[in-house]
Amino acid sequence: MNWLYLAAGVLLLFLGRKSIWMFVSIIGFLIGLKYAPELLPDQSQSVILTISLIAGLLGALLAVLLQKFAVGLTGMIAGGYVAYYFLQMNAAPIGQSQWILIAVGALIGAVLAGSLFDWAMILVTSACGAVLIDQGLNINSSYSYIVIIGLVLLGIIVQTKIKAKG
Repeated sequence: MNWLYLAAGVLLLFLGRKSIWMFVSIIGFLIGLKYAPELLPDQSQSVILTISLIAGLLGALLAVLLQKFAVGLTGMIAGGYVAYYFLQMNAAPIGQSQWILIAVGALIGAVLAGSLFDWAMILVTSACGAVLIDQGLNINSSYSYIVIIGLVLLGIIVQTKIKAKG
């Protein structure tokens, strides 16, 4: 069980729309954790963690200063990440065309985030939160799709109720 993914997933699933800077900083941090070891293979865990924290902080700063741009960029990254995760769960080999599907997911995420901000944030943060929870729990079975869809629906319901109250 990966507690970091689980905690980030729960925060995004239930509170993602409420706090755009938190959403962007979590995505920046997780992208840093995922790709910093590949870009800097001989670095220690503390250097990787520091780079990831800096990426998260830069994401939060970007969200505050350039909210519309940050929303579109983060929607794009989140949409691509969700598409990538679903492709990895798929047993059928897709080959190079997987990048086209990831790009389509990224485009959908960016368009949704830019045009329907509140609803896009609810949908994108719920989807990202659900995927992170699935990864954190390390389910890796045929039930992953059901768990993710159920969590996305739960996140949408909870965030919609929070939106209605606020």
